[in-house]
Amino acid sequence: MLLELILLSELLQTPSGKFTFFGRNKAKETVIVVPVEPPAPKGVEIGAALVALTYPKGWDAQNVVVNLDPAQVEVYKQSIEVKKALRGL
Repeated sequence: MLLELILLSELLQTPSGKFTFFGRNKAKETVIVVPVEPPAPKGVEIGAALVALTYPKGWDAQNVVVNLDPAQVEVYKQSIEVKKALRGL
């Protein structure tokens, strides 16, 4: 019983909760250095910030060219027609 009280008091005295037996092998304090990130720029709306992150500078939606394969367009049209026909059943 006395030994249990001594061990419990030793456990409660350690700040980190690590157990040391009768004061031997005391745990050393470890310091972790965390780099501080610079604060986000103020005055920028969230939408504008997301657009700036997503699209490169000089990107213009009016100048985007998409080349479509005519065979793939026909397959797409047929799939739309099949879906409409199946919904009508």
